[in-house]
Amino acid sequence: MRRKKRGCGCLVLFIPILILALIIAFYYYQGMKVNIDTLQDINNEETFVAVNDMPDYVKNAFIAVEDKRFYKHDGVDWFGTGRAIVISWKNGEATQGGSTITQQLAKNYYFNNEKSISRKFKEIVVAKRIENNYTKDEIMSYYLSSIYFGDNIYNVEEAANTYFGTTTHMNGYLPQITLLQSAILASTINAPSNYDVENFSTDTALKTRTKNTLSKMLDQKLITEAQYNEAAAGIPLN
Repeated sequence: MRRKKRGCGCLVLFIPILILALIIAFYYYQGMKVNIDTLQDINNEETFVAVNDMPDYVKNAFIAVEDKRFYKHDGVDWFGTGRAIVISWKNGEATQGGSTITQQLAKNYYFNNEKSISRKFKEIVVAKRIENNYTKDEIMSYYLSSIYFGDNIYNVEEAANTYFGTTTHMNGYLPQITLLQSAILASTINAPSNYDVENFSTDTALKTRTKNTLSKMLDQKLITEAQYNEAAAGIPLN
């Protein structure tokens, strides 16, 4: 009777694990090569406004929509990201979300919009490094200064100026942005080209999404019921 050879099963398992480890190590190295010090260049942009100089409801509108655990997590929503990677792997492309505000900042500032698993891995590495080197308020400030709002606008202050003739700065020369206006802007960033901020009163989809944003802010206790009612009353019915 021939004796069965041992070790073949272990080798079959070891090889794909080794390959996966090498792939992850490569993407980790790529993420570590990114110079995150360049984020500070945003401070020098003409339209930059630090989050501490804005009304709280500006940042809270984006937190409610994009990342309600922003001030609690370490830069990565591991459950959401893990789910996104698994689903994306099955689909063959990075089609799922799951990104935190810090991850979105890493993607917007350092990577293109390529939907790939490799970019997702590098995005995670850079996001973790950003969290380790900057405060939450600095990250939020840089994030709000690198979001695309359509019409070649990449900054919340510029968006407020262009669409509403207002400013996000509490001590600015223009009228201060309102809670409703903040909710409108936060509601567009998932797909800016799909909404018409300048014709908000006739854009049914944007009005509905803005109402949902205000509801999320209320549910997450980021605004009071009185603030919600006042802002929601400003949304045209028709």
